[in-house]
Amino acid sequence: MLRQKPLADITVRDLTFKADIGYATFFRHYPNLESLLEDVAKEQIDQVIGAVLPVMGTANALDACKALCAVVGAHRAVWVTLLTGGAFDAVKQELLLLSREYAAMQTGLTSWLPPDLGVSLSVSCTLELLVWWLTSPNPDSSDNIGQLLHKVIHERLLISETFN
Repeated sequence: MLRQKPLADITVRDLTFKADIGYATFFRHYPNLESLLEDVAKEQIDQVIGAVLPVMGTANALDACKALCAVVGAHRAVWVTLLTGGAFDAVKQELLLLSREYAAMQTGLTSWLPPDLGVSLSVSCTLELLVWWLTSPNPDSSDNIGQLLHKVIHERLLISETFN
């Protein structure tokens, strides 16, 4: 449905009709469309994490960035809605939580930034770059955006020389 019209124009009745479920059934699971969107956000983030974590284990940040963008690109309509249609804050909070957990498990990482600031800036930059890409009238390939993300986050922000 998101490919056909914006989230603001989708009603619970539209959704339940399209999904062939009862109107009351929807409300047994969700109090409103926003809570459904939050569940969709968590599901999409789980897919991103599932694609990125195995690659991050190889210490290849470029491949991790490309994997993230490949998943987002494959579900473009959903991510446009998540990041521009009301779930941006929920997505950001979930990614911050997961990123902080991941960063706390890492040892031997060096950055000129305090770790908590590095995580916050990385997540914020990633989301802003994704919004820019997803709303671009002539979007680049997910592979190229993954390379751009790597340059911005890993080469410039995190692994920069010392703070001077």
